Amino acid sequence: MRVKILLSRFLKYGTLLTSGGFILAVSLQIFARFFLSDVPPWTEEASRVLFIYAIAFASGLAYRGNYFVYLEAVYAGLSPATKKTIDLISPILSLVLFGTCAYFSLTMVKMGFDEYSPSMQIIMFGPFLSILILSVSISYFSLIDLLNKIKFWKS
Repeated sequence: MRVKILLSRFLKYGTLLTSGGFILAVSLQIFARFFLSDVPPWTEEASRVLFIYAIAFASGLAYRGNYFVYLEAVYAGLSPATKKTIDLISPILSLVLFGTCAYFSLTMVKMGFDEYSPSMQIIMFGPFLSILILSVSISYFSLIDLLNKIKFWKS
């Protein structure tokens, strides 16, 4: 339970910081386009990286809170047994998909040490790490969801 709380806080504060940074970078870019003679070249790339991180941090929280979109109209018309089966299969598929993504993103993160971003000249390890954060957080929360549904199904 402690891991869940720490991960949730990490994701929450990461979402807040990167979203705030994204807003600041875009605001600076807009201000510079209207009021300065030169736009800082790094603002576009910084806003892109911050946006990617905001999504990566928020995705785990969205999964935990069940905020992803699903087809309610189709789901409502199904039988209770089919709903139960779908509710059990859904976290399994999410765990397999994002677990696989996490595994293969490790290679991509390692490759990021050898690459640099075009305008900011930062090591691409940082931006590539966002995929690992997204995958691990959704995998973790889908595993918890699966275990809770199995526990509920047995009772």
